[in-house]
This record gives sequence, C-alpha cells and structure tokens, in this order.
Amino acid sequence: LHDLTERQTSRDVFQMIGVHLTRGVTSWQAFADRFPWLLSNIAGGLVAAFLASLFEPLLDAVIVLALFIPVVLALAESVSIQSVGLTLQSLHGARIDWRFLGGALRNESGVALMLGLAAGTVVGLVAWAWKSDALVALAIGGSIALSMLTACLLGVLLPVTLRWLKRDPKVAAGPVVLALADTATLLFYFTLSGALLMR
Repeated sequence: LHDLTERQTSRDVFQMIGVHLTRGVTSWQAFADRFPWLLSNIAGGLVAAFLASLFEPLLDAVIVLALFIPVVLALAESVSIQSVGLTLQSLHGARIDWRFLGGALRNESGVALMLGLAAGTVVGLVAWAWKSDALVALAIGGSIALSMLTACLLGVLLPVTLRWLKRDPKVAAGPVVLALADTATLLFYFTLSGALLMR
C-alpha cells in the first residue's frame, strides 16, 4: 500500500509539470504530450508581456518596479504550485462537495495570507531600505500579499472544479495555474503600484 501511494504521488508530481510517466514512447509522442503544456507557458508569458506594455508609463516613471517583477512572480508561482500539490493529494478518495471546498479554501487561504504577509513584509522592507521610498515598498509588499493569496486560491479552485466536473484535475496543475497566477499577480502589482505612485 505504501509503495502504491508513493507511485501515485510520483505520477501526480510528474503530471503536475506536464509529463506522463510512460515507458517506451517515441520522441514524437513525448513531444505531443509535453508541447501543449509549453503552449500554456507561452500564452501566459505573452499575456504578461501585454499587461506590462499597458503600464509602460508607470514602469518608465518608477524604474524600481521593473526590478522586482521576477521576485513578485516567483513568490506567487511557488505558492500556487504548493497549493496545487496539496490539493491534488487531498483529492485522492475524497468526496467533492461544498464542505470539502470550503475546508480546503479556509485552510489554504489562512496559510497563504500568512505567507503573503510575511514575504511581502520582507521584500517591502528590502525595497524600502534600498530606495528609501515607503510608497514603493508598500506597493511591492502589498502586491505580493494579494498575489500570493490569489495564487493559492487558484491552486485550490481549479483542481477541485475540474474534479467536480469529472475531468482529470491534474491538467489544471502546472502551467494553467501558473499562467493564471502570473496574470493576476501582474494585475495586482501594476494596479496597486499605479494607484499609490502615479499621482
């Protein structure tokens, strides 16, 4: 039973990054299996580039915001993947109903809020110490807290919704959740920064 559980967990982890554990496949089959996941990454990246282009005046006016984009995105992506992994694990043998969804959202959102506030405070303090600008620090730290909470909720909602619709929840795990988390993160980042800094 322990070995079976480990094999299932290993399979879930690989499918979460868009790889099916199938022996003896051809190069073409492996390509066809993995490329759609990369298309999700490409789509997410293009959406992120488009969003950034909409806020070029903000980035031109406050150059430091561009420097922190990788940090803000990385934190949101990390917490979204953590939430997806934990949600997939909890879905094994679980009955999907409102009680399950409410419990999962309550547990993960509480943790994500604490993680977001802690990470946002650390990065915000670094930005403040570096640039001596409290509003920039607040924009960066606040964006991190909001984006990490949202990314966590996406990491719970998408797999649970797909399971409820009788679809394989692992298809929502990797690139799809990451693309959505990146989009939400940049929207928070640029909108909050613009509201605080462009007056």
